[in-house]
Amino acid sequence: MFFDPRIDPRPAPLLHNPLNALVGPRPIGWITTLDAAGVPNLAPYSYFNAFSADPPIVGFAPNARDGAGTPKDTLANLRVIPEFTASVVSMPQAEAMNRTSRALPPGVSEYTDAGLHPAPSERVRPPRVREARAALECVVFDIVALPARALGRGSHLVLAEVVGIHIDDTLIRDGRVDALELAQVGRLGYFDYATVSATFEMRRPD
Repeated sequence: MFFDPRIDPRPAPLLHNPLNALVGPRPIGWITTLDAAGVPNLAPYSYFNAFSADPPIVGFAPNARDGAGTPKDTLANLRVIPEFTASVVSMPQAEAMNRTSRALPPGVSEYTDAGLHPAPSERVRPPRVREARAALECVVFDIVALPARALGRGSHLVLAEVVGIHIDDTLIRDGRVDALELAQVGRLGYFDYATVSATFEMRRPD
């Protein structure tokens, strides 16, 4: 089949938008931001990736809460304090990561609700997830408003420079990060996830 997703993102016989299933697995940015009072917010974003190694740039796309364009806490926080951490989700943290996607009442911490603990950062103000085996400290470079369909929710692309990297020392073997030991979780389509359980090496022809 062929279809134009700008007209209809899930025409028959599709029941769900297939883009998430076709572009994946996607790494999960487990993003911590701070509000104006210094209260942390933790939320997972599967539209997250690295875009450049030098300079080190990562980005993620928080969409709006609703059709009125109400920003989620993450984006609202970044407009006040343009810094965040992106903690890496390994398989042992998958359930906790999923729990932090819940909408909680004001004053309830995602860290506490998910049984997690904040750890201090070195270069930015927001903490990182102590249980995560790797994390990136990031300073916002730009926030780009993305186009939206007439009945769609607005979305933004947050681009940031990585100014600090935390890696569990036990992950480093022969000068490399051991992907199998990290067991990173990625998002597929629908409610499906994957984890790194096998790798293969293929060198470039040049």
